Amino acid sequence: MAPSIFKTIRSIMPEKISLWLAVYLIGLVSFALFRALFLLFHFSLIDTARAADIAEAFIIGARYDTVTLCIMILPFFLITIWPRIKMESNSFRRFFLLTVTIIFCLFFFALTADIKYFDNFGSRLNFWAIEYADSPAMYFYSIFNITGFWYLIAAWPGATAILYIILRKIYRSLIADKQHAGPGRLVISYLLFLALLIIGIRGSFGAKPLDWGTAIFGHNQVLNQSALNGIYTLTHSILEASAEGEADYAGDLTPENISAARTDVIKMLDITPVDSTSLAHKTVSRHQIGFRPNVVVVIMESWSGEWIGALGSKLGVTPHFDSLAAHGILFTNFYANGVRTNRGIPAVLCSFPSLSGRAIMKRYAASLPFRSLAQVLGDYDYHSIFAYGGDINFDNMEGFLRASGYQQFFSESDFPGAPELGKWGLADDAVFKQLSQRMNSFPRPFQLGVMTISNHDPYMIPDDRFKIYPGSDPESRQYNVLYYTDWALGQFIAETRQLPLFDSTVFVFVADHCAHQYPKYPLAPDNFHIPLLIYAPGILGDSGVIVSKTGSQVDIIPTVVDLLGLSPTLYSWGRDLLSLPSDDPGFAVIVGEDRLGLIEPPYFFFDWVKIGKYMYDMRATDYLEHDILRDHSDTAAIMERRLASYIRLAEYLSRGRSK
Repeated sequence: MAPSIFKTIRSIMPEKISLWLAVYLIGLVSFALFRALFLLFHFSLIDTARAADIAEAFIIGARYDTVTLCIMILPFFLITIWPRIKMESNSFRRFFLLTVTIIFCLFFFALTADIKYFDNFGSRLNFWAIEYADSPAMYFYSIFNITGFWYLIAAWPGATAILYIILRKIYRSLIADKQHAGPGRLVISYLLFLALLIIGIRGSFGAKPLDWGTAIFGHNQVLNQSALNGIYTLTHSILEASAEGEADYAGDLTPENISAARTDVIKMLDITPVDSTSLAHKTVSRHQIGFRPNVVVVIMESWSGEWIGALGSKLGVTPHFDSLAAHGILFTNFYANGVRTNRGIPAVLCSFPSLSGRAIMKRYAASLPFRSLAQVLGDYDYHSIFAYGGDINFDNMEGFLRASGYQQFFSESDFPGAPELGKWGLADDAVFKQLSQRMNSFPRPFQLGVMTISNHDPYMIPDDRFKIYPGSDPESRQYNVLYYTDWALGQFIAETRQLPLFDSTVFVFVADHCAHQYPKYPLAPDNFHIPLLIYAPGILGDSGVIVSKTGSQVDIIPTVVDLLGLSPTLYSWGRDLLSLPSDDPGFAVIVGEDRLGLIEPPYFFFDWVKIGKYMYDMRATDYLEHDILRDHSDTAAIMERRLASYIRLAEYLSRGRSK
């Protein structure tokens, strides 16, 4: 049956068209099968969807598939129509089979990875998926250790082999005879097919080409996302990130817009800048301590707020943190600014927000529009150290922090005898133990930043002492690792408590980001909710304090510096959460690539770039199911402007315009 169909196609059109048309049809079917696989893996999130909506996702998806396939086919078609190219030759046959198979092999790998990427980040493949490609060993280690990835990847070679067999049969069916069509017919046919390819690349017959906003056709975000093609979204976002000009998410960076944005941000932060271009401003502390305490900031890998007992979890995996929280200052409505470590570190240690595109830690020519904790405390003769139990050059961590004022670094090679827990690096407890042994030798006062590492895929624990959840499922493994990292944290405090410096040290515990992103909603505040605890019984007393003001990682520096009794010049994108007026609920800006959010209780405003704007009342049950933007248009307009101004100014200043 199939060979006869191909012969029919061959009989009505030139072979150099029929071959690539067949490739297009094969690709269309292949992409549709991967779309079905995507929906199958997320069936629990679409089980109430109508059959008509599922069908529409496939119909819309075919447009994105067509764009991807036509872009792939166009250069090869232009090569093959060259008169000297003989398609019946063995050399061309080998070229065709090898090249097309390799391309589809890469496509299949990307679409396979796309399914699990969506599980973790709630979006199809984008620029963030290849952000770590400059560290290939860790990049592929991270990919291959994603829970459930091997179940998918096992089918990859088989799918590629089947494709090769189909391509070979099609080639034999279509390129059986020498071309007999006249030159006039060939030229007209080639021009028509070329025009169709160009239309296919545009994805539209209208004035504007297809964009990813077309995929948003209903209320079920998983169905909307399934209509997209992961290869399309990946290449599209890479081109946007590398293109000259201004980022779409930041809007037009004209002088007028930047001036207005700066005015808005100054009001949001309630500051009086010392100059006309930056956000640098003088502060006056409300506290008098009489000496300069040491500061230890522990950034805890992937500590989600939903798992923390002190924040209401019943899992029982953070007993040590919960005990400390009962004697410190616990912030219960605190959020990560982004979804990756390379966003969390600049936010925590530099008070700089997460932005879309390439992380500021990895931008070669980026300006640094902030004063880091090391720089601020450096004005008071603090010695700044940063410790990480992995490769400290990963993500340009050391380079970025050294440029931001950190003076001394400890990496995995600086902790002799410490055991590894997976390829990411050393066990947290071993790193903590050696740091506690060295702290007495640090110049005083000091600021120590520590990035933990163990609470990371593949979720390994040192031994069965920490296996309080017996299952081997992903959730049990995550809970056990969190229980271990909490124990390591408790050991660190117990060991430093024996040191004379303990009573003169302020400890700050905060997560870099949450552990994962639920894909049900494109941007959910719960997926950014993290713990923040300030613990200093020798300085602040040991009575527990609960702070319900909304804040984010960029608020840490202003808050901590004021507690230290210091009055420096800050260049910060946050506020002192402990000095907010009673009628100010606080705010948090959260970013997930092309999804921007502003939390200002009781409302959450969400800008999905190029797709839509939404607003929700966080007091309502299942509030993300109920968009209230139309009913609160005035409030939405204010929040939209504040969010846009905040992001726009941060992007503008990070490009080196001014510091």
